[in-house]
Amino acid sequence: MLTLVGHPNAVNPDLGLRAEARKRGWPVYDFRSGRRATLIALPIAAGAGAVVGGVAAGVALQRRRAAAR
Repeated sequence: MLTLVGHPNAVNPDLGLRAEARKRGWPVYDFRSGRRATLIALPIAAGAGAVVGGVAAGVALQRRRAAAR
């Protein structure tokens, strides 16, 4: 159907349409990229927070043990 229009554009395409659009040189617009970035960023931020929290807890525990000696 997109071959029938004058200026084909693939908007929020699935993988098959994205591949076809690239093969034919059509512009691809994906307005879902913000959602994809969020899905990637949230687990990374949670992991980083867990690591930082673990390090802070380890430092506090070492200080407590050193003060008890």
